[in-house]
Amino acid sequence: MPPLTVARSPEEPAGWQGLAHATGSFYHDARWISGLAACLRYRVHWLSASGPEGLAAGMALAEVPTLTVGRRLVSYPFSFIAGPMAVSGDAAQAVLAMARGLVAERRARRLEVKSLGPGYAPPPGFERSERYSTYRISTEGGEQAVWKRLDRTSVQQRIRKGEKAGVQVVMGESEADWLAMAELEAGVQQGHGVPAPPRRMFTGLLRGLQRQGLVDLYLARIPDGRVAAGFVMYKGPRDWIYAFSAAAPDLVREYRATHVLLWAGLRAAVGAGVVLDLGRTAPEQATLAEFKLRWGAVAVPLVYDYFPSAGGINQARRDRGPLALASRIWTRLPRPVARLGSVLFRYLG
Repeated sequence: MPPLTVARSPEEPAGWQGLAHATGSFYHDARWISGLAACLRYRVHWLSASGPEGLAAGMALAEVPTLTVGRRLVSYPFSFIAGPMAVSGDAAQAVLAMARGLVAERRARRLEVKSLGPGYAPPPGFERSERYSTYRISTEGGEQAVWKRLDRTSVQQRIRKGEKAGVQVVMGESEADWLAMAELEAGVQQGHGVPAPPRRMFTGLLRGLQRQGLVDLYLARIPDGRVAAGFVMYKGPRDWIYAFSAAAPDLVREYRATHVLLWAGLRAAVGAGVVLDLGRTAPEQATLAEFKLRWGAVAVPLVYDYFPSAGGINQARRDRGPLALASRIWTRLPRPVARLGSVLFRYLG
């Protein structure tokens, strides 16, 4: 087999988009990678391995600052399936080896590579973690078959209740729509005890990707016109990702808007013939995992490979220890103060 040529570039290599469409996820799309880097001020390293037929592997690494000293190399921030995309195991190993070498060069505290299981075997020296799973809904069999796989009491009945209450699903497009989504998300994130994304991520990055057909904004309006819930759909070539789901807490029980919205998104995924990915869940988030399973999702392990060792925020438990303490403090902050804390969001990638 001819040797591969490995390279690192500050810009997207030729052939990246073709490889991403053939083998990657939404998170491998160059428009997401570049857009997120610009929005949150990350430096990106585009790693590639090429053979006689062109680009054989690629992986984007962002330098994510820490709140103390130093930086992390992450593939990729706020992207739970962003490890190497490759046409062969050898090509994947080539970019992983290059990534490992960047740790010393960039004086990074660690390298973190996030992939959908089983992933590629990491080169020597990496430590693998399978702490998280993602939950994926197959759309095989069409809409009727998907509906039958939903839990009758906790899902089907709540969808019908929301529809009967007059919840209307609309596709948001305007800046006002995206601001409404940002405000819903800010409230939910504070309830979870973490900084919310900056508004520009919604009104700038995601709205811009929407114009390119990569993102949809689903909003649920109740009969009086208020937005009760919303979520963002990331649209990849084989799977769509359910992201930033948020609802007004005083309206959740009465209108079941989240259920109506997710059903609308799932029906759209059925029409597109793609898997709907409900996102990653930690082992201590048992209630969230159960919610996803009741929608007919199947748990799929995520493999996170670290060099030189596992650690950092993605390995910390959410229900105890320093992260839990910080979360409890954050939930008690006045809303305007917590909103200013969006400047910290970039450190969480």
